[in-house]
Amino acid sequence: MCFMSMVAFMTNERAYAASNVEVKVLDPRAELLTQASVPINARLSTLEGKKIGILKNTKPGGDDFAPALMQVLKETYPRVEFKMWSVSYNDYPAKANDLKEIATWSDAVIGMMGD
Repeated sequence: MCFMSMVAFMTNERAYAASNVEVKVLDPRAELLTQASVPINARLSTLEGKKIGILKNTKPGGDDFAPALMQVLKETYPRVEFKMWSVSYNDYPAKANDLKEIATWSDAVIGMMGD
């Protein structure tokens, strides 16, 4: 019995090798972006007289850190102006409108993300 199954395997292998086989090769990489990349904004030369938006994601810790940060920056740049936005990290519909508002008002934004 063992001999017969070996012959059957060899016959099938020859038949497979002799037939026309079409192999489709797929490229697993993602499509490359065709749009030009957008550079990040240039750094401000100074914060003096600038409007700085502070974006908090409502997680604990920001409430204690934000006032200290604003105080240190105000001591260094007396004419700096601050406005704070608290946007929940999981409230995406409201976040889009707030992000547009903060971008319009601010010369620069400090994002306070995390716990």
